[in-house]
Amino acid sequence: MILALLVAAGFTHPSVQPPPDLPPSTYRERRERVMKELGGCATALASQGDPVGVVQEYRQDGHFLWLTGVDEPGAWIVLLPKGKYSRHVLYLRPRDPEAERWTGPRDPISPALKEKYGVDEVRRGDGGTRLLGVAPSHDCVAILAPAQDLKDERNDVKALRQAAGALGLKLVYKRDLLDRLRSAHPPEEVARLERAVTITRAGHQAAARATVPGVSERDVQTQMEYAFFAEGATGLAYGSIVGSGENGAVLHWAQNSRILRPGDLVVVDAGAEYGRYAADVTRTYPVSGKFSEEQAKVYRAVYQAQEDILAAIKSGISMSDLQKAAEDSLRRAGYLDKFIHRFGHFVGLDVHDPGLYDAPIPEGAVFTVEPGVYLQERGFGVRIEDEVLMLGNGKWRLLTAGFPRKLEDVEAWVASARR
Repeated sequence: MILALLVAAGFTHPSVQPPPDLPPSTYRERRERVMKELGGCATALASQGDPVGVVQEYRQDGHFLWLTGVDEPGAWIVLLPKGKYSRHVLYLRPRDPEAERWTGPRDPISPALKEKYGVDEVRRGDGGTRLLGVAPSHDCVAILAPAQDLKDERNDVKALRQAAGALGLKLVYKRDLLDRLRSAHPPEEVARLERAVTITRAGHQAAARATVPGVSERDVQTQMEYAFFAEGATGLAYGSIVGSGENGAVLHWAQNSRILRPGDLVVVDAGAEYGRYAADVTRTYPVSGKFSEEQAKVYRAVYQAQEDILAAIKSGISMSDLQKAAEDSLRRAGYLDKFIHRFGHFVGLDVHDPGLYDAPIPEGAVFTVEPGVYLQERGFGVRIEDEVLMLGNGKWRLLTAGFPRKLEDVEAWVASARR
């Protein structure tokens, strides 16, 4: 008991602060940008998903969170571009005093709640009913929600279609609008994304130190994730992937159960979340501290593919154009058939954030560059994943420049971390 107390007394707890909430004006400005592109049509968007687990966990739909800042289920936002006094109307689910004894109190309807979310009205209930009152000030309604499947059974989509039919209004489809707007991040979002990357670097440094013979993939994961939270992470951007040996050739290896062996490569794909904004970084670490000749050949091919993708970035380039650059590079290296995924994706509130892949990449977009080669038959895989911020005039900045990428730099980082 005394020994335990002495150990605990010597333990240094990290002192971190959660990020401040974005101001209500940020969300109101986003909604105004949406309404400018609706051609005067009214619209509604409902939060998606339900809390799960005995201790309820809820992750807000990215589109709804981006528009409102509201992080609870059962909410609606109704936008009325031609409304005289109420253009932003938020609906929240009814309060339940018994449920709140289990999950915590919720704010009552008040002027303060309107100010908190930057809306003109806050009501309780189903926001779809508000659509019955949009005529005659609005002659159309617009669907914002992305199509998830051919059934298209989202509650907000059904409400908009029913309102259009009941009121004789034109139905307009704006289903890529939020994808387009969300992919261009203003400075306050970029700052959070950069902070997530900085936190993630601390975790990967812990992983570089931990990838030694005799430990489990799970041990590497736990040490890395502790470093994330010690540096101020507010969550994990996704489930951490730690794939050693042949597991490194499995893209989304989730079991993290294998024991690391001398000569293994370990593919560590993991990112922290900061204020809901995600990071996504992959590095490949040699357990023995050095890459073998065969491993080095593959690593250099993947690194060159990254370099070729980055060199192709210019004004007007699309994600699809960069995919071709990745494929061309790995074809020249003789590994195209072992490259089995896209070169990258957009990053933001969600680790796989929405965006338009055939349109020019907008200024402010953040996306990954993650070529990989997977040799299951040889017992290893290699992936290098970095994040790029698109600047104006075709310029760009590597947000993950603080991570080593070159083979020799990775080996030096591993050696330094393990001293």
